[in-house]
Amino acid sequence: MTYVYKAKQNLKSLRKNSKIPETQIFSPVGNPSDEIHNTANDIEADLIVIGTHGRSGLKLLLGSTANGVLHGVKCDVLAVKV
Repeated sequence: MTYVYKAKQNLKSLRKNSKIPETQIFSPVGNPSDEIHNTANDIEADLIVIGTHGRSGLKLLLGSTANGVLHGVKCDVLAVKV
């Protein structure tokens, strides 16, 4: 069983338990910031919420994925300390 398959199964289970509509679940495979940009554009998102590390310095604070999402995205981004 591949990691991608297992991750998608876990996401499917979480979706069902949380009663989230299937149309609201996206699980593309690829570079995270590129896939977040593509999905946000495809669904015409108004807001992207992404977790941060909460350390010091911009790159450490955001992490490489959050930093990559901030650059080039066309909608607002809310970074939440995890």
